[in-house]
Amino acid sequence: MTERPEPPPQLPEDGPTELAEGRDGELVERLSTGTATLLLAWLMGIGAASALLAAWVFAAVFLRQRLDLDDLFSVVGFYVALFGAAGPTLLWLTGRAQGHSLAWFAWTAAKIGLVMIGGTIGIAVLGVLMLGGGIGPGGLVGALALIGLTLALSVLWALAVWSADRYIARARVDGEAPSP
Repeated sequence: MTERPEPPPQLPEDGPTELAEGRDGELVERLSTGTATLLLAWLMGIGAASALLAAWVFAAVFLRQRLDLDDLFSVVGFYVALFGAAGPTLLWLTGRAQGHSLAWFAWTAAKIGLVMIGGTIGIAVLGVLMLGGGIGPGGLVGALALIGLTLALSVLWALAVWSADRYIARARVDGEAPSP
């Protein structure tokens, strides 16, 4: 007696996921194109906006310089935003669809943020030293301020990613309910 393969589950047409054939021929559930695009725009927007806000706050409070829109949307501002957009995106790739708690996302976001700002501070220190400069006490205060801003932003990243993850999980469960 041969076993019949189980039919694939029915997913709603407008749900957040779709069935696609994997490399091995098996059906796998993945984010639909619309959901993935919206999610990527959401995460990158949160990360870019938060990084630009942090740059503005840092310049205003510690450098005593007010940045205007020309500064924030300059070439340097673009790279700050791009760097910031990586944080929530990496966080999503780390913990998506695994049912993690908000505390897990916050802890992981803090670790990702600390690695990112640590690399930035390290490159800045190396650049100053290579140019023959020194690092005064203001450098330590500035580095601690950047670390503090990064930890504050990591909470925002965690909330954004956790809420997106919960929304998609809830939409999947609602979509799997049998229709009458």
